Amino acid sequence: MTPAERDRLAKAEQAISDMRDDIRAIRGDCQQLTKALHMGRGGFFAILRLGAFLAALAAVGAWLYEHFR
Repeated sequence: MTPAERDRLAKAEQAISDMRDDIRAIRGDCQQLTKALHMGRGGFFAILRLGAFLAALAAVGAWLYEHFR
């Protein structure tokens, strides 16, 4: 192996090592974003259920008002 080939190989190995670190950081960021998405989705469905309950409660109240008026 010539010195030039050895230098190119060393540079390639260093680049691969740097890419591994970058990929590891990207995976960490993706996991954080996924956790935030799941928290947001859970909050959305909780508010949706609360809204449906309040709408049903309002409908019952309106029916009672019309029925006994």
